[in-house]
Amino acid sequence: MTKDTAEKGNVLQIVGNNIRTIRISKNMTQEQMAEKLNRSVNFVSLIELGKSGMSATTMIDICNILDIDINCIFKGLIDYEIKDKEKKLIENILILSNEDREVVTNLVEHLIKKNNG
Repeated sequence: MTKDTAEKGNVLQIVGNNIRTIRISKNMTQEQMAEKLNRSVNFVSLIELGKSGMSATTMIDICNILDIDINCIFKGLIDYEIKDKEKKLIENILILSNEDREVVTNLVEHLIKKNNG
């Protein structure tokens, strides 16, 4: 196995694990996700195990189904130039539903106005 193949396998495992973790946090089964993707349960399983890659359109579909930002899928792979606490905060916000993200956004805007007012 070449270095590039090993790295690709590691990337697929991290991406798959991130998808699995988020899917479970959203109380969604592999069967439900497969149905929404119009794919087999085996396909979802292979992705989550890091044994199969996926197209960009499938990644977008997964993000829409799980109601997450695409960056959530790449958690642990992309380095941020921010401190760990801020990174964790951003990562946690990104896995929230759109409705919950709106609540957080409104709260932050309120706090900024309060402190600058």
